[in-house]
Amino acid sequence: MRLRQKLSDTLRPGSLKATLPKGVRFQKKVLSSGEIVRYGYYGRGAEAIALGREGSAEFHDRIAQILGREPQSGTVFNLIWKYRQSPEFTKRKPRTRADYIKQLDRIQERFGPLSLRAMANNSISNHIYAWRDSRANSPRQADYGIQVLKVLLSWGLKRGLVEHNRAAGVEALYDADRSECIWAQKEIDAFIKVAPETLRRALIFGLETGQRQADLVRLSRGALEKTVIRLTQRKGKVPVTIPISPLLRQGIDQIPPSDATTILTKQSGLPWDEKANGFRSAWRKACAKAGVKGVTFHDLRGTFATRRLAEGWS
Repeated sequence: MRLRQKLSDTLRPGSLKATLPKGVRFQKKVLSSGEIVRYGYYGRGAEAIALGREGSAEFHDRIAQILGREPQSGTVFNLIWKYRQSPEFTKRKPRTRADYIKQLDRIQERFGPLSLRAMANNSISNHIYAWRDSRANSPRQADYGIQVLKVLLSWGLKRGLVEHNRAAGVEALYDADRSECIWAQKEIDAFIKVAPETLRRALIFGLETGQRQADLVRLSRGALEKTVIRLTQRKGKVPVTIPISPLLRQGIDQIPPSDATTILTKQSGLPWDEKANGFRSAWRKACAKAGVKGVTFHDLRGTFATRRLAEGWS
């Protein structure tokens, strides 16, 4: 009972302050979303050291540097600190690491001061569900946070640092079934009517190959053969051979000469960046201009499968 009360007290707003060295102060900032966050500083005046957003990985890394040691042993702070230095974390792809860090920051904000003993207690399950539910207005982000918490606790469990993974059984909020989300011909026509040539080409390649955005953005001209396209999917390293349909052949024949090694390029003729952030932004704007709603680039993959099944493919 005392552990449950201590756990509740630790999770109260402002409870983090007691774990910090003297000299740490905070300034509030209101984000465009209306959320109020706090940024920490160590010291005062021109000599003050910026610590970053309260609860973030940067914040706790700098606190650890000030204290001259790693975060307090046996806490969630310490578990995250150790996980971020592990080969299991560092071997992940750069974008995945960046996404994980955002979620680890949120986990630290919520659970950082807790002991690992408390994280293994039955009563923590309710707090984990409450944290998920508090983010229900963004269900995919809420689920991603739980996913990263599961990974973190699973890593600690294998290392003998945590006794139980209380996040393991938490269900997802977001319904990822998009089997019925396909591009109708009227949506395809509307997109083609207003989108720039570079994005029209991307639409045709997505529609006629069924490949993921990440694979198409980096698809090289060398992958084109007379009758097929050969590539190795980034996810799972799966080799794929795709027949070139008449519509895709028409699109290929219209590709202008370029020094770019990739098939899909920006309007400038340069390839999209590796993370395809610019591509996603341009795609969203084109969809908005065309009035296309409820379907994504990834749904071109499902549209491809639906059409090919109708043609008798297995």
